[in-house]
Amino acid sequence: MTDTLSAKRDTQRVLLYAEGLAKESRKALTTEFNQRHKGIPFNTTPQLLRDSLLAWYTRRDNNMKLTTESINSATLGEVRVTFRAEYKKATFKLHAHGKFTLTGGSIDSPCYMKELNITIAS
Repeated sequence: MTDTLSAKRDTQRVLLYAEGLAKESRKALTTEFNQRHKGIPFNTTPQLLRDSLLAWYTRRDNNMKLTTESINSATLGEVRVTFRAEYKKATFKLHAHGKFTLTGGSIDSPCYMKELNITIAS
């Protein structure tokens, strides 16, 4: 009985830690995109956002394992990336949703990050 309660508490602690990392990564990646990736073509943003998230989490906590599940940029100006995350014995989803301002109406128009949300789901 206590093992189940202990496992639940451990999972809750991991999720709280992951939410803290998500907030930290959102701030860091928003700054990075606004400084280093201004005006990049929108069609390059899905891969760049995915790579940036993976690199940031690797630098920040090498024990957090992220595996890309999906990348969606079907809506012009929006990119959604979903990861399967593992930390200790807990698994959860990490969702990144970036909104970009485009200077033109095509997929290869220069864009600028307007907003980045990163959420954790158990």
